[in-house]
Amino acid sequence: MNTKALFDIIIPILGQTGADALKHQLDDMTQGTDAAWKRAILALVGDAVQEHGVEGIQIAINAIQDILNDKQVNIDWADLATASDILAHMQNAEAGRKSATRAFLTQVGEVLGIILSALVKVLIR
Repeated sequence: MNTKALFDIIIPILGQTGADALKHQLDDMTQGTDAAWKRAILALVGDAVQEHGVEGIQIAINAIQDILNDKQVNIDWADLATASDILAHMQNAEAGRKSATRAFLTQVGEVLGIILSALVKVLIR
């Protein structure tokens, strides 16, 4: 999973201890029998951050929501393997998984929103 870019941005903001705590929380979120699609989502977020910086978080979330809504989406910024995984998981998702995916996206957005908030505070100082 390509989350290195995400943590390269997070470590200066939260420090190593905060980044480790966030990594632990993200790891906990991707445990269980349905972990493959959750890891694919986080990999897509990591690719988006690597390509677009912090704005990549929202870009990835929007792309996944578009896929779930059967809209055409351009994720050429993602690693080919990541793009393939995410498209396979999301296009084959049944209604129940689509609902779970939306809930997971909300959870990811909330967790990573903390980072965006901290980054904005750092930038306006």
